[in-house]
Amino acid sequence: MFTKTVAVQIDRPPEEVFDFVADARNRPLWDESVDTEELTSEEPIGVGSTVRTGLRSMGRDYVLTWEITEFERPSRQRIESTSGPFATTLVYGLTAKEGGTLVEFSVTGRPTGMLRLLQPLLAGNTQKNLDRAFPRLKRLLETGAP
Repeated sequence: MFTKTVAVQIDRPPEEVFDFVADARNRPLWDESVDTEELTSEEPIGVGSTVRTGLRSMGRDYVLTWEITEFERPSRQRIESTSGPFATTLVYGLTAKEGGTLVEFSVTGRPTGMLRLLQPLLAGNTQKNLDRAFPRLKRLLETGAP
């Protein structure tokens, strides 16, 4: 198992940041590893909502499905994978701070079988993606430019 985290201060109100990141359909705008995200359940988005993600990682294409298991607007969202190469949990924590929002994000991966041998590579690749994605999220929300 590995957990990778990132934190970024965004100069926007927590409700605005939460509404943007909680709608997974926005993720391809700021996370270049994600090609597509589609809501596969009815709106409004909340606990029990499901999402399908098409992404590219380490030179391979994957399709993952997710379920939102925690949804506390505007402070917290937890998403659990329901399919994919290994079990994954994503957690967004948002806190009002200094006129904006502190976004703390973690991803926990639980590779099994042969994938456990690749855990250091998977963890490093995950951190690299986070380090690229969250500055893009900040820039997008603060300036409106992807």
